[in-house]
Amino acid sequence: MALHPLSWIGPVALPRLTLLLNHVISNEPVAMTKLQPHAGRTIDIRWASDFAPKLPRFLHPSQDGGPLLPPAMRFMITRAGLLELSEAHDAPNADGLTLTVHLSNPLRVIRQAFKGERPEVQIEGNASLAEAASWLMKHLRWDIQDDVARLVGNTPAEMLRHLSNAVRQALSRWRPGDATHPSSSQRH
Repeated sequence: MALHPLSWIGPVALPRLTLLLNHVISNEPVAMTKLQPHAGRTIDIRWASDFAPKLPRFLHPSQDGGPLLPPAMRFMITRAGLLELSEAHDAPNADGLTLTVHLSNPLRVIRQAFKGERPEVQIEGNASLAEAASWLMKHLRWDIQDDVARLVGNTPAEMLRHLSNAVRQALSRWRPGDATHPSSSQRH
């Protein structure tokens, strides 16, 4: 089987994603407390989509030209209440949890992310772990401004927050191919 040209992204990005998730979890002691009773269980993250863009054949990982999806991920919960990246398997762990994230329209998902909304997620598996995962998805937020303030100080962090809010608002109003764009309606 031929390797996909972008197959190197997963092995590089997933460990960093795990570090970021653990950073966010460790900043909220309640989150760690909710995960500790589930030590040894796994959380599988799978992706579902019917969106299949027309791309050159060499960019598709499959020969059928189906949807381009991120690789499946499996995290094991540690005794400390953090996550450890594990080898993803096709068969879900019977005592674990499977989260299926639906990515039907990538532009809508990106817009939702900028608004702080989440994509549709289907949760299957252990009921008590599902309750903990649901709590995490509803309550955990990465406080980027606080992390930036630790590095460069409060004033630059506040300026960056204002700039990012302006960019987020502009992107949330942007509609690709919108015929009512102000520059197109102001022609004389």
